[in-house]
Amino acid sequence: MTKKKSFLLAAAIPLLILVAMTIKPEATVLFGREIFLETRAVDPTDLFRGDYVSVNLAIAEIPKSMAPEPIEKLRKRTLYVSLKQDGKFYVVDQVSVTKPQQGVYLKGRIRNSYSPLSTFQVDYSLDRYFVKQGSGQDLEHRSHIGGLVGTVKVLGGYGVITGLAQP
Repeated sequence: MTKKKSFLLAAAIPLLILVAMTIKPEATVLFGREIFLETRAVDPTDLFRGDYVSVNLAIAEIPKSMAPEPIEKLRKRTLYVSLKQDGKFYVVDQVSVTKPQQGVYLKGRIRNSYSPLSTFQVDYSLDRYFVKQGSGQDLEHRSHIGGLVGTVKVLGGYGVITGLAQP
């Protein structure tokens, strides 16, 4: 292989990796099903990426009675949380360790399993919504007044927050 081909190959590999990393989120935004989730938010700042709203989804707190197995056995496993529409919002319908064949669902993992409470927390990796610099405090203030509605696109268990607004 010539030096020129080697250089082009070496330059193309990182670019292909970067493009591949964006395919799943972009496909979800373009082709995913739009759902609304109830949220509560606060406004931290990421030094490198700017202002974001830390989102606490209502569906992240699930009654232990809905767990398909004892919580301790589920700690490092992927969970599939099926959602159903209840009025304007989607709520937890069922929790499983197997991928649902149909319907709206999100993949997640247990965040804490040692809680003495009757609920457990599921992390869907939907906990940050980046906003324009300086606008995060406004969203935080509005969240304290009456909560926020999270607009989420879902495709194959993967979710992307596409917006936050007051109900």
